[in-house]
Amino acid sequence: MYRFEPPPTPQFGGGSEPDDPYAEARPRHPRPSTSRHAPASAASRPWASPAAPAPPRAAPALVLGILSVCGFAFLGPLAWVVAHRALREIDRSHRPVRHRWQFVVAQALGVVGSCVLALWGLGLAALVALGIILG
Repeated sequence: MYRFEPPPTPQFGGGSEPDDPYAEARPRHPRPSTSRHAPASAASRPWASPAAPAPPRAAPALVLGILSVCGFAFLGPLAWVVAHRALREIDRSHRPVRHRWQFVVAQALGVVGSCVLALWGLGLAALVALGIILG
Protein backbone atom coordinates (compact mmCIF):
# COMPACT_ATOMS: atom_id res chain seq x y z
CA MET A 1 0.00 0.00 0.00
CA TYR A 2 1.02 3.53 -0.65
CA ARG A 3 1.09 6.03 2.11
CA PHE A 4 -0.19 9.53 1.30
CA GLU A 5 1.77 12.43 2.65
CA PRO A 6 0.73 16.01 1.91
CA PRO A 7 3.35 18.22 0.29
CA PRO A 8 5.35 20.43 2.61
CA THR A 9 4.00 23.89 3.36
CA PRO A 10 5.80 26.49 1.21
CA GLN A 11 7.78 29.11 3.03
CA PHE A 12 7.28 32.73 2.03
CA GLY A 13 10.15 34.20 0.06
CA GLY A 14 12.14 30.99 -0.19
CA GLY A 15 9.66 28.50 -1.63
CA SER A 16 10.38 26.28 -4.56
CA GLU A 17 7.34 27.47 -6.54
CA PRO A 18 7.99 30.04 -9.30
CA ASP A 19 6.55 33.50 -9.12
CA ASP A 20 3.27 34.20 -10.86
CA PRO A 21 4.11 34.85 -14.54
CA TYR A 22 0.91 36.85 -15.03
CA ALA A 23 1.47 39.19 -12.09
CA GLU A 24 2.97 41.94 -14.28
CA ALA A 25 0.21 41.66 -16.89
CA ARG A 26 -2.47 42.74 -14.45
CA PRO A 27 -3.54 46.38 -14.63
CA ARG A 28 -2.25 48.61 -11.88
CA HIS A 29 -5.27 50.95 -11.79
CA PRO A 30 -7.92 50.33 -9.15
CA ARG A 31 -10.99 48.37 -10.10
CA PRO A 32 -14.01 50.57 -10.85
CA SER A 33 -16.57 50.52 -8.11
CA THR A 34 -19.92 49.10 -9.00
CA SER A 35 -23.03 49.57 -6.96
CA ARG A 36 -26.37 47.87 -7.15
CA HIS A 37 -27.84 50.78 -9.08
CA ALA A 38 -25.11 51.36 -11.66
CA PRO A 39 -24.41 48.69 -14.27
CA ALA A 40 -20.89 47.31 -14.36
CA SER A 41 -18.73 48.42 -17.24
CA ALA A 42 -17.71 45.98 -19.93
CA ALA A 43 -14.11 46.09 -18.68
CA SER A 44 -15.16 44.69 -15.31
CA ARG A 45 -17.18 41.93 -17.01
CA PRO A 46 -14.77 40.19 -19.39
CA TRP A 47 -17.01 37.12 -19.57
CA ALA A 48 -19.99 39.06 -20.93
CA SER A 49 -20.75 39.26 -24.61
CA PRO A 50 -19.91 42.51 -26.38
CA ALA A 51 -22.58 45.18 -26.17
CA ALA A 52 -25.19 44.75 -28.83
CA PRO A 53 -26.06 47.80 -30.88
CA ALA A 54 -29.20 49.69 -30.07
CA PRO A 55 -31.79 49.52 -32.83
CA PRO A 56 -31.80 52.72 -34.90
CA ARG A 57 -35.57 53.00 -35.38
CA ALA A 58 -36.65 52.28 -31.80
CA ALA A 59 -37.28 55.87 -30.73
CA PRO A 60 -39.28 56.96 -33.80
CA ALA A 61 -41.43 53.84 -33.67
CA LEU A 62 -42.12 54.35 -29.99
CA VAL A 63 -42.92 58.05 -30.48
CA LEU A 64 -45.32 57.21 -33.32
CA GLY A 65 -47.03 54.61 -31.13
CA ILE A 66 -47.42 56.99 -28.21
CA LEU A 67 -48.75 59.77 -30.44
CA SER A 68 -51.25 57.38 -32.04
CA VAL A 69 -52.76 56.65 -28.63
CA CYS A 70 -52.67 60.29 -27.48
CA GLY A 71 -55.03 61.65 -30.11
CA PHE A 72 -53.22 61.29 -33.43
CA ALA A 73 -54.80 57.95 -34.31
CA PHE A 74 -53.91 58.30 -38.00
CA LEU A 75 -50.29 57.54 -36.94
CA GLY A 76 -51.30 54.15 -35.52
CA PRO A 77 -50.94 52.11 -38.72
CA LEU A 78 -47.61 53.79 -39.46
CA ALA A 79 -46.26 52.93 -35.98
CA TRP A 80 -47.55 49.39 -36.37
CA VAL A 81 -45.83 48.90 -39.74
CA VAL A 82 -42.51 50.46 -38.67
CA ALA A 83 -42.34 48.38 -35.50
CA HIS A 84 -43.41 45.19 -37.27
CA ARG A 85 -40.76 45.56 -39.97
CA ALA A 86 -38.07 46.26 -37.37
CA LEU A 87 -39.10 43.24 -35.29
CA ARG A 88 -39.04 41.03 -38.38
CA GLU A 89 -35.56 42.33 -39.22
CA ILE A 90 -34.37 41.70 -35.67
CA ASP A 91 -35.74 38.18 -35.68
CA ARG A 92 -34.06 37.37 -38.99
CA SER A 93 -30.64 38.56 -37.83
CA HIS A 94 -28.74 36.31 -35.50
CA ARG A 95 -27.16 39.13 -33.53
CA PRO A 96 -28.49 40.10 -30.12
CA VAL A 97 -30.20 43.48 -30.09
CA ARG A 98 -30.80 45.65 -27.07
CA HIS A 99 -34.19 47.25 -26.37
CA ARG A 100 -36.31 44.88 -28.43
CA TRP A 101 -39.10 45.66 -25.99
CA GLN A 102 -39.40 49.17 -27.45
CA PHE A 103 -40.49 47.72 -30.77
CA VAL A 104 -42.95 45.38 -29.08
CA VAL A 105 -44.47 48.31 -27.15
CA ALA A 106 -44.53 50.47 -30.30
CA GLN A 107 -46.28 47.71 -32.21
CA ALA A 108 -48.88 47.27 -29.45
CA LEU A 109 -49.49 51.02 -29.28
CA GLY A 110 -49.79 51.10 -33.07
CA VAL A 111 -52.44 48.36 -32.91
CA VAL A 112 -54.35 50.30 -30.25
CA GLY A 113 -54.07 53.50 -32.30
CA SER A 114 -55.28 51.65 -35.40
CA CYS A 115 -58.29 50.34 -33.47
CA VAL A 116 -59.07 53.88 -32.28
CA LEU A 117 -58.79 55.07 -35.88
CA ALA A 118 -61.19 52.33 -36.99
CA LEU A 119 -63.65 53.31 -34.26
CA TRP A 120 -63.43 56.95 -35.34
CA GLY A 121 -64.08 55.88 -38.92
CA LEU A 122 -67.09 53.82 -37.88
CA GLY A 123 -68.43 56.69 -35.80
CA LEU A 124 -67.99 59.11 -38.67
CA ALA A 125 -69.69 56.68 -41.05
CA ALA A 126 -72.56 56.27 -38.58
CA LEU A 127 -72.96 60.06 -38.32
CA VAL A 128 -72.96 60.43 -42.11
CA ALA A 129 -75.50 57.61 -42.45
CA LEU A 130 -77.67 59.14 -39.74
CA GLY A 131 -77.47 62.52 -41.49
CA ILE A 132 -78.51 60.94 -44.79
CA ILE A 133 -81.41 59.10 -43.20
CA LEU A 134 -82.67 62.11 -41.24
CA GLY A 135 -81.79 64.70 -43.70
